[in-house]
Amino acid sequence: MTARPAEVPAEVPAEVPAEVPAGALTEVPAETLTEVPADARADAPADASPDLWRGVPHRMSIGLRHQLRDDGSLPSENLTCFLFAFPGVDIDVPRLEGALARAVVLNPALAHRYRVDPGRGPQYRETAWRPRVDLVEPVAADWESTRATARRLADAEMTRPFDLRDGRLLRTALVRHPGGEGCVLVVTADHTVCDGISYARFLDDLSAAYRDGETTGTDRVRPRASLARVAAAERRALAGAARDELCDAWRRRLPDGIPDMVLARPLSWTECTPEGEQAATVLTGAAYERHVRQAAELSVSSFMLATAKLLHAMRPSVLGPGLSFFSPLPGRFVPAARDVLGNFVSVLPVTVREPRSADLTAMAEAVRESVLWTLRHQGVPFDVIRDAVGNGGAGNGEFAYERRSVFISGNPVMRLELEGVRGQLSVPTLSDAMFDLSLWISDTGDELRCSGVFRKRLLERSLVETWLAALG
Repeated sequence: MTARPAEVPAEVPAEVPAEVPAGALTEVPAETLTEVPADARADAPADASPDLWRGVPHRMSIGLRHQLRDDGSLPSENLTCFLFAFPGVDIDVPRLEGALARAVVLNPALAHRYRVDPGRGPQYRETAWRPRVDLVEPVAADWESTRATARRLADAEMTRPFDLRDGRLLRTALVRHPGGEGCVLVVTADHTVCDGISYARFLDDLSAAYRDGETTGTDRVRPRASLARVAAAERRALAGAARDELCDAWRRRLPDGIPDMVLARPLSWTECTPEGEQAATVLTGAAYERHVRQAAELSVSSFMLATAKLLHAMRPSVLGPGLSFFSPLPGRFVPAARDVLGNFVSVLPVTVREPRSADLTAMAEAVRESVLWTLRHQGVPFDVIRDAVGNGGAGNGEFAYERRSVFISGNPVMRLELEGVRGQLSVPTLSDAMFDLSLWISDTGDELRCSGVFRKRLLERSLVETWLAALG
């Protein structure tokens, strides 16, 4: 627990285990994934025998080839960093650190160490690690400065390179008002092991641990299943004919390969740099009530209707011939993955089978059918689907990553409760666009939020704001 000034966010030094060689990471074939023995402890010491290292579960390899840097690190992603403001609340820091420690023990995915094996590629070991809370002093002694300081810290997380070989996959910083007017907590989890669903679950664990008030005794916490056990269960469920049948189902769904919701291509992928901007809209009050009522009348979820509205608004101006979209869908389709924190999201393309002239009602029904079909036919990771189905003639042999595409995600509600108070949620400023346009839709039960991150060289802010306005 150390206080530091906030003008220049301090970098966390990489504590890379000595056995980790430098160099690029490679993807791990499914057949190299082996289950952790029953007697393998999650807190294995750093000098444990090599057989405690396990292959990286396949869902953790999504995008590695696409994003990997020459030094073996990956660029930080904007999925799992959020701010929680607690006006007028003073957080008990030792108690918070104890709660974090219990949550990490409960979720072994947050205590990984990585290495690159010459024959098997990236591997991980679940090992003991106790998180800390960095105390940060605001620049000025007022509440607005406290919030602004926390936002700068969160914004810096969006540009911080992370390295899979660094075992600290969770970072927390607490900005405290010196006069006791409140504090803001910044919680960042590495997205290679923590998707949005897992992040929300982790917050529930943290809230419960803080509420219980235990600052010691993490040895009494029973860890959930490891990622290796989940990977082994998935491999068994998708063995032989089951895997082939699932790939065949996707082939029938996508006869021309894997289409994105393709944008018109005024620039090649290599010309269109990822520098991005962020636009957002929030439906509250009567506008939110109308949206929920309309979704009920159409027998679709709030997320499905929001997706349909956005697709319907976008089609006339920029969409290419495809009407499909990337959407991350939960891949917890084996019992071993239930309640396990980890990146179990399959980023699969969903084809909307409706003509471009379809009205909003028809589009909403098409989105509903497409999402439900994908939920019923999930399980195979995207890279397997991509390799099994191919990209079709429309892509001219390009990987889907290299095509003009839109990404739509339904976020779970992020709730963190400390001292009996629910933190006020906000998101960092996003400056990189992995996709041409990423849309993050969240229904909190009181309001509908949608944030859009787009490539500045490809799309105009005014156009994106027009699409977002269609949600109302």
